[in-house]
Amino acid sequence: MCVVLSCNAGAQSSWVKHVVTEEGFCTTAVALDANGDEKMDVVTSINGKVSLLMAPDWEKEVVLHRFPRVKDKCIHSAVLDVDGDGDLDWAGALAHGNPFWLENPGRKQFDKGEWKYRLIDTEITGIHCVLAADIDNDGKEDLVINNFKPNEGVKNSIAWLSVPENPHGAKPWNRHVFADGDAEGGSHYMGAADIDGDGWKEIAVGAKGKPFANGNWFAFWKNPGKEGVTGAWEKVLLADLQLAATNIVPGDVNGDGKVDWVASRGHSAGVLWFENPSWKIHSIDEEIEDPHSLALADFDQDGDLDAASCGFGNELTRWYENDGKGNFTIHTIDESQQSYDLRAVDMDGDGDMDLLNAGRASKNVVWYENMLK
Repeated sequence: MCVVLSCNAGAQSSWVKHVVTEEGFCTTAVALDANGDEKMDVVTSINGKVSLLMAPDWEKEVVLHRFPRVKDKCIHSAVLDVDGDGDLDWAGALAHGNPFWLENPGRKQFDKGEWKYRLIDTEITGIHCVLAADIDNDGKEDLVINNFKPNEGVKNSIAWLSVPENPHGAKPWNRHVFADGDAEGGSHYMGAADIDGDGWKEIAVGAKGKPFANGNWFAFWKNPGKEGVTGAWEKVLLADLQLAATNIVPGDVNGDGKVDWVASRGHSAGVLWFENPSWKIHSIDEEIEDPHSLALADFDQDGDLDAASCGFGNELTRWYENDGKGNFTIHTIDESQQSYDLRAVDMDGDGDMDLLNAGRASKNVVWYENMLK
């Protein structure tokens, strides 16, 4: 099913909404080309199973993994080549369990049954985010993972984990706790980028408050570089009193050559950005309610970074047109869609960035086709 949507006046693009699945409550969806046909397929977690849905008609479903209980679900996920065999594997984070990855058997056997399940870490628990990024500059992607439960696991901490020498073995990944006990609150989604220009990626997170103590802040941890990358890092508070802070992603918003942070208060209201290096807060959208998802890309192909979000509170999907100087115009794409996870990805291979949306209580996964004029 597809629905043609129009943005409000002044927008440079319209959008077409395509339904991938309407199978149930969904909090994460990611895209990869599983069979080499140059079409982006979708991996999602719904009703106790991780499934691969094949483009372009989504009628073929390959079940990659089943959880022991139907109510188990992955709250977030990422794709990366864990074992270096040239195809993308899938890493998942259980809301009430440990992080794990599923081994992609390759394009010739992608649909031959469930993908091999392996644990990443046995102590980190209640994860809310897994982020793929090369933290130690060795040319291989690592995973940044938070410990969401304050009284269990690696309490009030966030770690980056590097792949062990033999990822197919039973040994957990190499855990490096960089936010060691100073990530209180309900830490949510992370972003990683070189903020200070020294060649090493910093890591940022948003943390909600209630029912968690000492939350409602955005912060990043400064990467100390080669000599200290595996130890604790210095925390830099961007802002506190940020009700239900949730999501934070990096990007040069105002075109000054410095990497800023774009953020959302995903369990209250508002999308905003922090200007590097003063970290002054600039508002993008104060009206959107529960913008739990956030994406950054050049949606109108004018050379600057735009933003997009979807608020599950008022069910608005929006993209924010940047004028190149950090001033944003709000464009509403959809007025009847929820989201927990929103990704900017070229779903149809036409060269512009579309949006893939895990629809939370809308009980669907949809993608919005960017129809650039």
